[in-house]
Amino acid sequence: MAGPQRMLDVWIVDLKKVYTGVPFTVVTDWLQQGRLIRTDRVRLAGKEKWHPVEAVPALAPYLPKPQPLAAQDRAEALEAIDLGLQTTRVHEGEDDDVDMIPLIDVSLVLLIFFMMTTAIASGVFSAIPTPAAKHQLASLYADDFWIGIDLDKDDKTTPWYSLGKDSEKKQYLVEPGGGEDVLAELGRALAESKGEVRIRLRAHKLLPIETIKGITLDLQELETRLNRARPASAEKLRIIVLGEVSEPTK
Repeated sequence: MAGPQRMLDVWIVDLKKVYTGVPFTVVTDWLQQGRLIRTDRVRLAGKEKWHPVEAVPALAPYLPKPQPLAAQDRAEALEAIDLGLQTTRVHEGEDDDVDMIPLIDVSLVLLIFFMMTTAIASGVFSAIPTPAAKHQLASLYADDFWIGIDLDKDDKTTPWYSLGKDSEKKQYLVEPGGGEDVLAELGRALAESKGEVRIRLRAHKLLPIETIKGITLDLQELETRLNRARPASAEKLRIIVLGEVSEPTK
């Protein structure tokens, strides 16, 4: 996919960071240093399609390889280890009450963590700064699809598209990337749908209106294409596009 003189875009998935125009030799250094792992993604600079690092033949020689288990390693693993721990007996008359405060603190932290995780996964919170509303928001439905349109962290003129559904437990049906992948996955998801389907656009407030018009026209073309492939007697699909905004301003 890449040669020594080619420039690559690098997407570090866990950190959700994208570096553009990285030389091939720098990418190989990152692999050897452990800054990139097999599940991170790369692409030729300026291209749309991302590829996992482990699927790129030119990068395969630089991936870390597991070391074979040596005989002395197994022998050392079987040796007894003195942890320096001493058992103590509880004498009569000592206080047997267990301190429950640390356990309660940990339980509260876990409870808050799971509550926040569930809210984010269900689409209640949006990481994309959408335009602020001036009036009360309309109700959100559990089965709504949403299309995220965010700005590239490095290139503020390039939009990033993602797809999700509020009823799904995972955050994304299609992770941030090109718009073609989002439309292809949405077409597969709506292949058997009929009647009205609501799709919310979570668009960054700094995006130009032409970007919003473009994805709206793409959704109209997708609706026409899906309906054309159905029998004349079948109920038609109708895509309703809604704009998502943040909480009303004071």
